[in-house]
Amino acid sequence: MSEHTCDVLILGGGPAGSTAATLLCESGFTVTVLERESFPRFHVGESLLPHSLPLFDRLGVHEEVKALPHTRVKPGAFFATADGSKVVEYRFAEALPPAIPHAYQVRRDEFDALLLSRAQRAGAQVLHGWEALTPQWEGKRLTGMWVRDPEGQQHLFRFRAFLDASGQKAFLATRMGWRFPYPKHKKVAAVSHFRGVWLPPGESSGNITIVLTKAGWFWFIPFADDTVSVGAVLDVAFWQAQGKAPQEVFQRAVEETPEAARRLANASPILPFSAIQNFSYRVTKLAGDGFCLIGDAAGFLDPIFSTGVFIATTTAASAAEDVTEALHRHGRIDAADLAPTVSLTRSLQKTFFSFIRSYYDQDFLPFFFNPRPVLQIPAAIVSLLAADVLRPGRRLVAARFRLLQLLAAGQKLGRLLGKPLVPPLDATPADAGP
Repeated sequence: MSEHTCDVLILGGGPAGSTAATLLCESGFTVTVLERESFPRFHVGESLLPHSLPLFDRLGVHEEVKALPHTRVKPGAFFATADGSKVVEYRFAEALPPAIPHAYQVRRDEFDALLLSRAQRAGAQVLHGWEALTPQWEGKRLTGMWVRDPEGQQHLFRFRAFLDASGQKAFLATRMGWRFPYPKHKKVAAVSHFRGVWLPPGESSGNITIVLTKAGWFWFIPFADDTVSVGAVLDVAFWQAQGKAPQEVFQRAVEETPEAARRLANASPILPFSAIQNFSYRVTKLAGDGFCLIGDAAGFLDPIFSTGVFIATTTAASAAEDVTEALHRHGRIDAADLAPTVSLTRSLQKTFFSFIRSYYDQDFLPFFFNPRPVLQIPAAIVSLLAADVLRPGRRLVAARFRLLQLLAAGQKLGRLLGKPLVPPLDATPADAGP
């Protein structure tokens, strides 16, 4: 056993951990990042949002992200019904001003490796293959972490602050009993990368496309070499009814979704299929004396609107600011010092989770696919899709979105009475599995 010390120990070298490490190192602290996996490594979540770009500028990586081999400009998003009869495009340039007109599609192996390399250039010590084992508490304060190195030897790290950026493994929340699944949102995803997928012509070929299907939805995320990340997010009940491997369940969903089948008619996978299960959960405690949870380690609902990297990096930057201010002020981290990050995390979760839940509402979707050009509702939807949720005036965006939710409530009443306000869609993610 050996003992190590640092100002800040970060668990996880993904976007949240790398962002926090870079900013903390630039503030003059000693930072160690524990990353169980070797980079580069496969990861889903390849579609970024426009309002992540200012933080990329702050980190000094924007030009490097643009230059990655598979990066593709993402001007907006398509949403299509299961049979392809209705397609709506939301373009980021049409958001409420000031709009950021594009984002990027990235290969996460390249993108995550770039951010972690940036943290190392800033001075972070990155230990690959090291695994966190047991937190060490002094009363309610987290002061140390037992870890295991690649050779199986155990070490004790002592620190002034611990940031859990362990992603959906949610290390601290899982071990402390703070993680709880959403019982009504049990989803599983089957994913691979494909070559030969049909893409629309012109600039919009860089868009992400979301295709509705019974009990779920598909994503299509194109890269610069015209390979495409394709995933099927399905209700767990649908998956269990198949009782088959990820590729077979994926293919069954394709067969039941004409628009997905059309796009994949001449395509073939270039990576083995993988499955991600039980990724929807909430976390009841986000911070305390000596620690804070950031990114997916603080909770996750659904990848439908590609909010994962935005929330991860945004909460990481906030936590880095809180830690920096507290350590400079009184040399330690108390729970109260992290209140701004906790408040921000809860606010982002509330905003995006409300949007996500609406997308699983069969009465909301007809209005989403037919946005009325009144009260700037389409522009407000684009602003939400672009993650324009931090600057002043965001309440007006939320108010316009809530108007759509009120229309959905009226649609539900009308549908139950046999007189819906607008024609319902044939297949939606809310539909039960087979």
